[in-house]
Amino acid sequence: SDVYKRQEYGGPPDPSMATKLFLGFGLLAVACAAPTKTGNMNGKYLTASVDKVGVPFNDDYASKGHEYFDVWAPEMATHYGEVFWTSQGTLPLPPAIVERFKGKVMAITGYEQDQVMVVPTGQPGVNPDQDVSVPINWAYNHHYMAWMTGAHSELEEVECDPNDVSSHGAPTKWVAVDKPSALPRKFADVAPTSQMFSEGNGGESRKSFHGYPDGFAQLIESPDSWTITPMQIDTRNRDCGSTYKDVGNCTQMLPAYEPRSARYGRNWQGKDKPALPSNYSGILECPCNSRYGGDPIFYPSPIKSKIVTHNYVVLPSGACSSTQAIWDAQECFSVVAGTLGIGATKFENATVSDKTLPQGCSVMTHSDGSATTTFNSAESSTPCSGAKTQVGESMLTSVGVTLKAELVSTSETSVMTPSPKGQYCAQNKVGVIKSFHAGSDSQADMLAALQLCNAFCQTDSTCNFCSVDNLATAPGKLDVQFSALPICGANLTWGGAVVGDISSKATTDTGTATITLTGPSDVWFGVGLAAQNMADAPYTLIVNSTGVTERQIGTCGSEAEHCPGDQLANSLTLVSNTVSNNLRTVVITRPLKGLTAKHYSFHPSQVGTLNFISAVGSSQAFAYHKNHAAGVVSFTATEVPSCVCDTGAEGKLCAGNGTGCDSFVKQCLDHSQGGDLGSQHNPTCNSLQYAGGLRCCGHKRIMLDEDQPVRPELLQYHMKFRFWFQEYQPANATKTPQGTTQNTTASHYDLPRIYFTTEANAGEYDIPPAFATKEQPTIPGYAKWPLDKMTPGTSCTGTCPGGADCECVHTITYNHTVSNMRLIYAGGHCHAPSCLGIWLYRNDPGHEMELLCQQQPVYGTGQVHLDKYDEAGYITLPPCLWGEDHGLQPSVLLPPNTELVSIKRNRNTDMGHYGEMASWQMRGVSF
Repeated sequence: SDVYKRQEYGGPPDPSMATKLFLGFGLLAVACAAPTKTGNMNGKYLTASVDKVGVPFNDDYASKGHEYFDVWAPEMATHYGEVFWTSQGTLPLPPAIVERFKGKVMAITGYEQDQVMVVPTGQPGVNPDQDVSVPINWAYNHHYMAWMTGAHSELEEVECDPNDVSSHGAPTKWVAVDKPSALPRKFADVAPTSQMFSEGNGGESRKSFHGYPDGFAQLIESPDSWTITPMQIDTRNRDCGSTYKDVGNCTQMLPAYEPRSARYGRNWQGKDKPALPSNYSGILECPCNSRYGGDPIFYPSPIKSKIVTHNYVVLPSGACSSTQAIWDAQECFSVVAGTLGIGATKFENATVSDKTLPQGCSVMTHSDGSATTTFNSAESSTPCSGAKTQVGESMLTSVGVTLKAELVSTSETSVMTPSPKGQYCAQNKVGVIKSFHAGSDSQADMLAALQLCNAFCQTDSTCNFCSVDNLATAPGKLDVQFSALPICGANLTWGGAVVGDISSKATTDTGTATITLTGPSDVWFGVGLAAQNMADAPYTLIVNSTGVTERQIGTCGSEAEHCPGDQLANSLTLVSNTVSNNLRTVVITRPLKGLTAKHYSFHPSQVGTLNFISAVGSSQAFAYHKNHAAGVVSFTATEVPSCVCDTGAEGKLCAGNGTGCDSFVKQCLDHSQGGDLGSQHNPTCNSLQYAGGLRCCGHKRIMLDEDQPVRPELLQYHMKFRFWFQEYQPANATKTPQGTTQNTTASHYDLPRIYFTTEANAGEYDIPPAFATKEQPTIPGYAKWPLDKMTPGTSCTGTCPGGADCECVHTITYNHTVSNMRLIYAGGHCHAPSCLGIWLYRNDPGHEMELLCQQQPVYGTGQVHLDKYDEAGYITLPPCLWGEDHGLQPSVLLPPNTELVSIKRNRNTDMGHYGEMASWQMRGVSF
C-alpha cells in the first residue's frame, strides 16, 4: 500500500498551505481540505487534439499556478454484486473556499476524481495522505453526475420523462435551479449559479483529463456546496479481501461467480463457480437476472423475471413491418393453427425463401375449407390480401358456439381526427412507415408536415396514426417530424407543437356483412363482438327459436357486469333460422357500418382478427347465462395470402416472482432519422428484447441470481474529487482567452456543456455477439437468430465465424446538426472491455466527413506496481482539446446547420455486451 500512498499526489504537499477539515452530519460524514498548491492527484494525463493522441499539452495544473481543494463524498458500503446508485446529498465546500468566493466568481479549470478507502474507516479527510485508491476492478465506476451549487442556486429532484436519456433510465433526476436571489446578481452576464461535472465519467474517469486550455473554465458565482450521484457496481471477489490492507491481493483480476445471463450467457461456469479468467467482471454490464428482469432464455418458468405476451393478428392488407413480422417457422405454424381462430378443415405447412411472396408468416384459405400456412424466410415488401371480400370462421368454442362472417366491402372512406396540442404516441419510433420533417419550427411549416403525413396515412392501409416526434436535443427547442404509424401506444404529454400532434385515422367501410351463428337448439345462445369479457360492454347478437336480437350487454356497473343490458334498434335482416341434429343455425345480414355508436361497425380494411365472447343459456328465454367462453375469428380472402403479424408482443421486466413489473419502448432512431438502433432492432429499444443494462441496475439491486449467495463482507469507500481553480478577473486580466471571435479583457470565458449520445434517444445500447453458433446458439434480444449469420451492426474480416483470423466489429452512427458551435473540450464515454473508439466528424459542404475528434481508448496493461491506475483491460480516454496552448490545434467555429456524424465501434467477435454507451460530453462556446 506504500506504492499507493506515494502516488496519491503528483508532487509533494506544501505543509504551509495544507490544513484539514472534517465535518460530521449525523451518520453521513463529508470532508474537505483547504486550498493548496501541488501536483496532479492522479499523475500525468494523456490529451489529444483532433487525430493526435499524446500531444505536448501541459496538463499539470500546479505548474500553471492553479490551486485546488479536495472533497470526499459520504461512505458507500456494498456487498459483492451490489449496485450503489443514488444521490449522496448536498455537501458543503470548505469554509475557506466559501468565504473567499462570496460575491465573486471561481474559475474551475479542471477536476480529478478517484474512489478511495480512508484511514480511519469512516473518517474521510482526516489522513488524506493515507487514502488508498480502490482499483476499478474492485468497484466499477459505471458513471457519475456531480454538481457544484452556489448561494443563488439549489438542487431539485424532479420526475423524469421515460425517454429522458440524461437520467440514464432512473425515475427521477437532480437539476440545479436558480433561487429568486439569482436575478440581481453581479456576475449574471458571465457566470452561472451552478456547474455540472460529468465528463469522461465512468471507468475511464481517473486517468482521463478533465481540464481546459488557458482562458477557459467552468465559471460559478459564490460557490458553497457540491453533490454527487455515483453509479458504482461492486465486482470485488471476496476471496481476495475487501479492505485497504488487501489492495495488494489479486492485482490481476480474478472474477467471482456471475449470474447465468452475464456475458450474454456465454461460458457460464455455475452458480457458485468463478467465471473464466478475464480482466473484467460480467456483472459490470448490469445483466438482468432471476432477481429482476432476466430473459426466459436463461430463466424459464417457473421463474417470472420477464413476462412475455403476444397479440397475433391477421393483417387485412399490406405487409407486417419488420418489427412485427414472425421470423420463426414453428411459431408461425402453431399460431395460425391454434391461436387465430381460423376454422379450417386442415392445415398444410410450407417453408420457403421467396422474395415474390410476403415475408414472414402468411395463411391462405381454400374453397375446400383447408388452409396453407407459409413461412417465408426471405425479406420481402410484397403485400398481402387487400381483397374486397373476406371470410372468417371461428373454431367451435367450449360452449358449442361458432361464428362465421363474410364481409363484402364496396367502398371505404377515412378521416384523420386531431388530438389537442401537447400529445405524442409512446410508440412514435416503432414500425415507422414514413416520416415528414418540418422545414422549420414555425407553425406553418409544422402544420404543413402534419398535413402531408395525414394525406399519406389516409391512402396507406397499414397507417393508423400520425404522431409528432421532436428530434431536438436541446431543452425547449423544436425540430419536429410527423411519423405515419401502425400503432400508437399510450398517449404521452409534452410541451406540444400543433393541434393534431397525434392524428388518428377513422375508416368507414361501406358494404354488407353476412353472419352465420351456430349453437345448441334447445336454449338461447349469443355472441358479443370485439370483446374478451362482459366488462367490455360489447354489441351482442342473441339467438333463440324466435330469431335474433341486438343488445349491448354488461352495462349494469360493477356487479360483475352480469345483466341483460340494453336492447338496441334492429339493423338485421334474418335470412334463415334452421335446426339440424340439435344445432340451430341462423344466417343474418346487416351493413358493415353500425346503425348507431352502440352497434359494432365492421372494418375489414383495418381489423383482420376479432375477439368475441360466447354464452349459452338454460332455456329459450334470454336470462343469466349457464356457461360462457371467449373466442377469436380471423378474416382471410380465398386463394389470397393473408399476413400474420405479432402487433402487440410485450415483455415486462419483473422480480423473480412476477411482481413489480415494468415495460417500456424507447424512441430508438432508424437510418432515416439519423440513427442506427431502430434499424438494427437493438435489444435496448424495448422491454421485450431487453436482457441487460441500466433498467436492471437500480440502487441496492444485487446483480446475481436468486440462488447465488450474497457474501457478508462489505467494501467501504468514498468518492473523492480534487477541484482545480483560479480567481476570475472580470477586467484587465494579465492573460485573456484567445482563439474566439470575441475579444475580452476578462481572465476566462465560461464553457457551457454540450452533450449528445451516438445511441441517440436510447441512453445505452447492446453489442450482440457477432454470430449465433452451434456451440452458442442463443442471443438474448435476437430470439432464434439464424446460425452463422452476422448480427445487426456487425462487420467481419477473416474466416468467420470460428476462424483463427476472424475479427468482428459492431458499429453504430448518429447524424444531427448544430449551429455556431466552437468546441474547446470533447470527451467520450464508453465502457471496458470492448471499446475500439468514438469518432466525431463535421459533414458540411467543403468539409465532407472531416475529422473533428478521435477518442482512442488506451487500455491498461496490469502494471499496477508502477501505476495504480493501470488495471489490465480497463481504459482511459484522452479528451480532445482545442486552443492556443502549445500542442493543440486551433478551435473552429462551426457555421449554422453543420451536420455532425458520430461513429462508435466495439469488438464483438465472440462476446456480446449489455448497456454500452457512446456519449459525447463536450464544452465550448458559440462565438
